[in-house]
Amino acid sequence: MDRPLGTLTRVAVLAFALFACAIGAAAHAEDDPGPPLAGTQVSGTVDPARAPDIGTGRYLDRLPADDEVHYRLPRSETGSTFHVAALFVGAGDSIGEGVRLKVGTTPGDQGCGSSGVFRPTQGEPAPLLFTTVSSWTDVTDHECATADALHLSVGVPSDRADAGRDVEILVYEEPPLSAYAFDLLPEPEQPDWVTLTPAANRRSVPFGTTPTNAPVVRDGSFDFELRPGRTVALAVPLDWDQSLQAQLDAVLPEDAPATDRIGVDIVGPLLGTSEVSFGDGRPKDWTKGQRTGRFRTGAQSHQVAYPNRDSYDAGINTESLAGMHYVLISWTGTDEASPEALALRVPATLTLATTGEPLDGVPAYTEINGLIGPQPGSRLVDGTLQPPVAAEPLAPRVDDSDGPTGQQLLVGGGLVLLAALLVLLDRLRRHHTRHGKHRG
Repeated sequence: MDRPLGTLTRVAVLAFALFACAIGAAAHAEDDPGPPLAGTQVSGTVDPARAPDIGTGRYLDRLPADDEVHYRLPRSETGSTFHVAALFVGAGDSIGEGVRLKVGTTPGDQGCGSSGVFRPTQGEPAPLLFTTVSSWTDVTDHECATADALHLSVGVPSDRADAGRDVEILVYEEPPLSAYAFDLLPEPEQPDWVTLTPAANRRSVPFGTTPTNAPVVRDGSFDFELRPGRTVALAVPLDWDQSLQAQLDAVLPEDAPATDRIGVDIVGPLLGTSEVSFGDGRPKDWTKGQRTGRFRTGAQSHQVAYPNRDSYDAGINTESLAGMHYVLISWTGTDEASPEALALRVPATLTLATTGEPLDGVPAYTEINGLIGPQPGSRLVDGTLQPPVAAEPLAPRVDDSDGPTGQQLLVGGGLVLLAALLVLLDRLRRHHTRHGKHRG
């Protein structure tokens, strides 16, 4: 009669199976990058008088079909800066897909900033399209810095196929400096490219398809598949005074299409470009433009610094705040590729390296309830911004020399539990020995 142990064994096997299923489900969930867009539902209005108020956050709406739609940006503190971005996945099969953002002191005005999406190439089934705008000004009494509210408008997409598609709107209200000392902050130097050596112990992560579902990673080398007409994304936290290098290595087959359109880009938390333009002086080890064989290209971000948030210098292409930065790898211009070429999956490695440590370039922001400065581990718009924690005094030490310590109690409890388990197992063993055979 082995029923006692048999039942116990079956229960244990069942529990283990359920545990294994749970682990498998969790692992499978990690392979899913999640939705390409997300956010709090909001509806922009054609009538500016009925425009919804939106502040720091991520919002989900639909692109307008006939007229631009409006939103209101209530200001929390004089001197704050609004950073706004729009992100959507286009319908594809067109050139010049676009949406224009405008920010001003009155509805439809663009006096505080404007920007537009433009897609110059075809060959992407689901192109990732985004743009960003900032209300920043270095004139302290400018109306864009002092108005009680600013107004955001989102235009009609130039491609009618994109009308009605989901659009993600990102808003971040950056607090003003506690003392306006822009000129006192150090002007960052342009980082130089240093060739990276891919790590031997490369990792595999489920790359995202947009910045919204991009997984967060740190320095290292990551294996993935390059696909024609596709974009993949990773997120990397950057602090003030830091910069990021991203290097792509692959071996391209002979039938690879549009290899000169394989690119790496780095954008900041509000999807503004933060990338050094090397031009003709690009790194010598980059092989971009080579049709087949060994391929290497990359991107170098600017240093995260207050002067690099929104530069007036035409030679500096940067909109960089401390926070999550996104590495985007795209393969565009494949509209004339054959079905066989579009089905390619090319093994590739992305190597990431951050440089720099926060030193003396950290801005001194005004402490305002509900308005928080950029933080390196945050996407700035998803609730991960946290107010500074006030230091609490240390609790007085309790003299527990006459009684057992917490560690002693924990060890003692563990020994009692172990003894009880041994007794139970011994009883089960004895019961099984007495009744394990039938007598004739």
